[in-house]
Amino acid sequence: MRKLILSTFVLSAVYSTSLAVLPGKLVLAEGTTQPTLWSKIYHILFNKKEPPIEPRNGGSRPASLVCMVSPDAPRSYRTVWSDRPLFLWQGYASTIAVRSIGSSTDLWRESVAKHQNITYMGEPLEPGQVYKWVVNSRQFVPFQVMDKLERDRISADLQNIQKQLQATGVNTEAIAIAKANYFAEKNLWSDVLQQVYSVPQPSAELQTFRQDIVHSLCEPVIANKISGN
Repeated sequence: MRKLILSTFVLSAVYSTSLAVLPGKLVLAEGTTQPTLWSKIYHILFNKKEPPIEPRNGGSRPASLVCMVSPDAPRSYRTVWSDRPLFLWQGYASTIAVRSIGSSTDLWRESVAKHQNITYMGEPLEPGQVYKWVVNSRQFVPFQVMDKLERDRISADLQNIQKQLQATGVNTEAIAIAKANYFAEKNLWSDVLQQVYSVPQPSAELQTFRQDIVHSLCEPVIANKISGN
């Protein structure tokens, strides 16, 4: 059963790469009958009555503060699979740091004045531990790396997905789509976004997805929704 489920992710990813998109919108190309997986993930993020990642109202946020997108801060700690997570934000940040919760000592610190996202590049974070990522030495969001047993199960699934997809000869974006869809099924939204930003040469649809994610979370009005939803 587990192999069958993973095969479904593989086939869906391969199929999704064959669908065309219109620049500037996550919409279906003429003549297609199903949305791409990127648009499905976007729909889950923003078009549900209770979206898994709450949009932030930019109008209520002081201009001096950065909109910290991922990991975000739900009612409890956001759990992440990756021990080298992606940090994603909007606004001016001069530095990004990671600290153990309750500590004022940086485990890792990076200058990011020209960036809006960065992948953690310090020593691998410890399973089960709670950390906080700090922006400009004054804003922070806590997050927790999932426990080792669950991480290992997911790691094995991801290896199988990648192996099956590589055997078909598809590109890196198809692999990222399959992994992002896998993480979405498990409500691991920071890891979904890490896959979104993992593709070095993104398609037009993926570039639009990246733009819309940050805009939809950090601006007062959710814009560029999928047509027809």
